[in-house]
Amino acid sequence: MNKLFALLLACGLSLGMLAGCAKQAPLPTGAYAPADASINEDLQAAHAALAKYSADVASGLHVPSAQEKVVINKLIDAVNIADPAYQSYHAALAANPTAPEPAALIAALASVTSNLSALEALVK
Repeated sequence: MNKLFALLLACGLSLGMLAGCAKQAPLPTGAYAPADASINEDLQAAHAALAKYSADVASGLHVPSAQEKVVINKLIDAVNIADPAYQSYHAALAANPTAPEPAALIAALASVTSNLSALEALVK
């Protein structure tokens, strides 16, 4: 399981986009700005990690510790805050492609990243 988390963290969840770093690749369909594309990728990676973790627990491949349960619930809460915040930001970018990232979204993404990292450390 830890290889999945390492891959997801390496491929996504790069909060550098929030600091203004720009991607060189063309924007994916539906993205209005590099930050929009990056945040979407980050959230998709978080959802994939949650789905994999849940599937492993449901199938009996992994038995979560009490500490993991706390962290996974924090991760789910953070994703549940980040998703609608991202949708609002995405909609704002449709009207203004230079709209800044809202502070609440930045905080939610930081929480997603830190909780995903904490979960990764626990399942090693």
